[in-house]
Amino acid sequence: MEELLQYATHAARVAGKAIMEVYAQPFEIYTKDDDSPVTQADLRASNIIKETLRPTGLPFVSEEDLPPDRSQYKRYWLVDPLDGTVEFVNRNGEFTVNIALIDDKQPVLGVIYAPVTEQLWYADCECGIMNAECGIAQGDAGLRPYSAFSIQHSEFPRPFTVLVSRSHRTPEVNAYINKVLRPAHPDLVIDTQGSSLKFARLAEGTADVYVCYSKTKEWDTAAADAILRAAGGKVLRISDGLPLEYSKKDYPNPPFVAWAASGSY
Repeated sequence: MEELLQYATHAARVAGKAIMEVYAQPFEIYTKDDDSPVTQADLRASNIIKETLRPTGLPFVSEEDLPPDRSQYKRYWLVDPLDGTVEFVNRNGEFTVNIALIDDKQPVLGVIYAPVTEQLWYADCECGIMNAECGIAQGDAGLRPYSAFSIQHSEFPRPFTVLVSRSHRTPEVNAYINKVLRPAHPDLVIDTQGSSLKFARLAEGTADVYVCYSKTKEWDTAAADAILRAAGGKVLRISDGLPLEYSKKDYPNPPFVAWAASGSY
């Protein structure tokens, strides 16, 4: 697993560099069949990640490179080459590269890379570790282990923090917050964030819960799900409180709530 993690982190960094090259200049915005935006950065990053991961010999599934059928894949890469394309287009910096390894329908390895800040989060669920690295140049010596337990017991208390999407907040999210969360946490604080950075904050312990009713796909959540699990959190379907499923017949996720280790799920 360690070798696969090295491949994934390297792929995320290289893809992030290509994304920033596009980000630094004017770029075209196209609309896909589902009305979501796509740019040359999405496509370049997907191709780079695919080629970088090719030596692993594992099947590759990407938002921009979907196979006709993945039902026979027991172990495969599931990739969102540019999570937060809307944020990329709006140039607010809140976008990420997401790479997950799915094994027996579960995300067992996850990498999130934020190209603008050069922050990297990764997890190996089999070993139960979640790490973060700030800055590409630090290398392995600069990896810092995060423990949700130690962070939550910081001497600096903070209010119960609810994260919502910066670009895709829906009325259902507001209703859930008011009916489910606010009665137990009347002084809660709501914060907005783009892309998988919301999950990174939960894993680090700087927020407690992320509520999502907007349209997401498996590649949007897989890497972040792995990282949050390794940090002691969970991603649960709102309908029945069970974990999100992967390798379904179709890719869409149902509405879900992501909880930090500090949360009450």
